[in-house]
Amino acid sequence: MDTLRDIDDDAATTVMARPALPPQSGTRVSTAHSEPPGDPLADLPSAWSRARAFAGAVLRDWRERVRRARLSDRLPPLPPPRSARATWVSAGAIRHDERGELLLLEIMRAPPTYQRAAVYVANYAAALRKLGSEAYAEGLAHFVLSRMRPDADGFVSFARLRDILCDMSVSRTLVPALLRLEKAGIVIIERTQEAPSLPDRVQLRIPL
Repeated sequence: MDTLRDIDDDAATTVMARPALPPQSGTRVSTAHSEPPGDPLADLPSAWSRARAFAGAVLRDWRERVRRARLSDRLPPLPPPRSARATWVSAGAIRHDERGELLLLEIMRAPPTYQRAAVYVANYAAALRKLGSEAYAEGLAHFVLSRMRPDADGFVSFARLRDILCDMSVSRTLVPALLRLEKAGIVIIERTQEAPSLPDRVQLRIPL
């Protein structure tokens, strides 16, 4: 009886101990912490979100570039308001910055032929500016003479030319520019005995 009890106890102990042993493969499987196999479509939403974010950034950059291309962004700032005292002292006078604003307005109002011509004139004036003050004065006088109607003899009075180019200094800028144009054979200058240092009439030989 004692022998049978010992055998049964050993058998019971053996049966209870076997489930705790690892499988023959050496890996113990735990169903409580197992994960489902990965889904290859699970990453698609994040990829689409990155694509949408990139497309949005490109669209915002394009809108910013278009916004920077506004006409107002390419124009000079508006001139400051004139004080009441300056208006009283120089009634009817136009400042240089206000003249520029009027110029832009007149270009908008001008016929298409003058609008197209304004593009060429602006490019020509910008090129003259790069050549220096003397070249600019010569080009400006040459341009004005090319756009003035001469008299019956083909001359333009110096008084008319001086009135149009009233911003130029006569002795320091306008007369020296005409003398250089005369030396280049572009104009002919007539003088009087009463004022031999100043031109009396100017004839344009080579139009601009």
